[in-house]
Amino acid sequence: MSGRTRLIGFGLVNLGNPMFANLTIQLHRALAALDYRMVIAISPDEIDLLNQMRADGLVIWADLVSRHPHLMEELARWQAKTLVIGTDEPVPLPHVRFDRRAGIAEAVRYLRSFGHRRIGFIGSSQEIKVRAFLEAVEQAGLQPSPNWLYPAEPTFEGGYRAIRYAKPDVPIPTAFIGLNNLITKGALRALLELGYRVPQDVSLIGYDNLPDMQFAEVPITTVGPSLEEVADFAAHRVVDMINGKPGPDAHVIQPILIPRASVERAPDRDAD
Repeated sequence: MSGRTRLIGFGLVNLGNPMFANLTIQLHRALAALDYRMVIAISPDEIDLLNQMRADGLVIWADLVSRHPHLMEELARWQAKTLVIGTDEPVPLPHVRFDRRAGIAEAVRYLRSFGHRRIGFIGSSQEIKVRAFLEAVEQAGLQPSPNWLYPAEPTFEGGYRAIRYAKPDVPIPTAFIGLNNLITKGALRALLELGYRVPQDVSLIGYDNLPDMQFAEVPITTVGPSLEEVADFAAHRVVDMINGKPGPDAHVIQPILIPRASVERAPDRDAD
């Protein structure tokens, strides 16, 4: 159709987190298979540049919108079709929501099935995951303790420091859930340096289903949405929007738990 650029933007927060890098690769492949080119933008100014380039569509990560609230109104006025992905709550644009609550709840249930009663959570930058953890622990019949929450920046160093420099007089949980892939890998490094055996002494689950989690010092059990599914759905949905094809304004992608070697039955003294 005349007037089309066959250009679609991908707006995201940064490429430093392997999750975003992986999703970018997956989305690029999915759009290329549909004969569209992709351009990355990581700031509102770059998003505006995409508009000036007359991009046909935009897939935008929800955190970029939440950090720059004015973007939502501007995107609503765009001629390009916009799809928001990764949101926790409904937004006034077509969007893809991740059920992060369900992912954390599944991780807690999985650890409980191995007899763990003292389960810790590492990370504090995503309130919805922290709340989901506390709710899931209570639903599992456990009384959550403040000592089970380990605040951490959403980085490798954040996860490492949360464990490496935790209060020595507080007993460490027998299992942890990491808020994201970076925190989890940092925590694993710290646990091993402190002499803990993973998973014999401490089990570990990380949020974000990234292929490289299987290549950590101990292959890490993960939970989260399939990034391939996210990219495939986003690519087809935004192209359908460009072509005027009907489709859902809201879509939810459910998490998947991938068992690996980082979870084992709780030590006998702590197990159910």
